[in-house]
Amino acid sequence: MDTAPPRGAGAGLHPFRPGDATRFVFPDRWGGRVRPREPVAVGSVCEVEIPSRLHASVLDMTRFRVGLPGGGGIGFAVALYCRARVEVSPEPGVRARGTRRAIAQHFGHLFHAVARPEGGLEVEVQDHGRRHMGLGSSVGTITAVAVALNEVCGRPLSVRDLRKLIAHNYCEELPGDCTRLVPGFETNVGAMAGIHGGMVVASDRCELVSRIALPPETRALLLLPHTGPAVTSGAVEADTLLNRARALDERDGPAKAYRVLLDLLPAMARGDLAGVGDVVFDLSGIGSKRAECELHGDHGREIYRVIGELRDQGAEVVSMSSVGPAVFALSCRPEVWKRWGTWDAAAVADQAVVVPVDNTGARVRLDGVPIPYRFESW
Repeated sequence: MDTAPPRGAGAGLHPFRPGDATRFVFPDRWGGRVRPREPVAVGSVCEVEIPSRLHASVLDMTRFRVGLPGGGGIGFAVALYCRARVEVSPEPGVRARGTRRAIAQHFGHLFHAVARPEGGLEVEVQDHGRRHMGLGSSVGTITAVAVALNEVCGRPLSVRDLRKLIAHNYCEELPGDCTRLVPGFETNVGAMAGIHGGMVVASDRCELVSRIALPPETRALLLLPHTGPAVTSGAVEADTLLNRARALDERDGPAKAYRVLLDLLPAMARGDLAGVGDVVFDLSGIGSKRAECELHGDHGREIYRVIGELRDQGAEVVSMSSVGPAVFALSCRPEVWKRWGTWDAAAVADQAVVVPVDNTGARVRLDGVPIPYRFESW
């Protein structure tokens, strides 16, 4: 595998129009396959609801680049939802509407190329509304759309291949022009958490290594800390991920992988949320996560101050999500929730919200009938 991507902020970040077939990546790229389709009648409707992901850490950023997903990661599903509705239309073609129209249009054309469904596709999508904060609005939107399209196209992809299709075709709107798209960096943690719920650990090449249900009473506090100007999209972010973050993971990647294998996975197996949090906290100060935190404010000082305060209050798991600036805390202790209620969050954050975790994952209804997705019983 090519593990030495070219450095440089602009590598692979060329804009394209939704439905550009030269951008499609099909299952044969990763050894997957398109299965025989089960015909779905014109007029059939699939509705999907996908929880958001909190992305605690990439495991090794040297293992992926734009167009080559992977790198591993740690994620948690929470009750902020992206939704999609797809209908098989008698009129040919793909039509999209909603909050992320370009993304929906692109994946509609991709599935049309994969499965050649009878009739056209009407795609409607609604993201969770909190964009460029590290809460996965783009991957949540893509996952909701892809799951719905997979259903109305007759399930041509297994859940594993569906997740990988999302990863290899991941894209976001071009900043300043929502009618064009750019490819992005993707670990597949968002699709894993969105489809399966709970806590997930991904390996390189987008394989689901471990998934557990979080204690059902666990709550998540999501904060948008006071920081300097936003730098979570565009060339600055790309330069950070392709250069400094990668250089730090060249140094710290083995130590991160050791902690995940020897400490994090056993803590997950025990259901030890505090043990999980110890590893996540340690990972927040080294490697690529350190570079991501330092994107914000005074070299991450505000981010680390909030992380430290939440940990001091007793939250079991605390980190910044993805490239931020959202910081999250998880706790199943009522006394910690009470501290959140009395804490002056406005002194450190522009926004603060408490939501449950989500252990269900994708909620899928085809013509009103619920479809189980987490364990792919079909």
